[in-house]
Amino acid sequence: MKNIHIGKLIKEKFKEKKMSKAEFARRINVHRSTIYLLFEQKSIDIELLFNISKVLDYNFVEEIYINRPKPKDDTIIVGVEIDRSQLQNLDLPEEFIRLSKYIT
Repeated sequence: MKNIHIGKLIKEKFKEKKMSKAEFARRINVHRSTIYLLFEQKSIDIELLFNISKVLDYNFVEEIYINRPKPKDDTIIVGVEIDRSQLQNLDLPEEFIRLSKYIT
């Protein structure tokens, strides 16, 4: 896991969306005053983080938990759909497999 202040990152991505705090709070199912506290948090509940990721259309889980090396110039990144049983058969770090149960 990377050493990232999650509240600051959420605040940054929130500002990019130009959404009101009231709307953001409504969409992540918290009171508006909670938003101010959220921006100050160094860590956050994973379920809330997934909800925030959906609302802000940004993959915070990948940013924080997945240590992916920066691609080289000759690297091609390919996305594929697999089911959970196929995922278990891949040679992936345990950390990724644990987090994958939250990915839709």
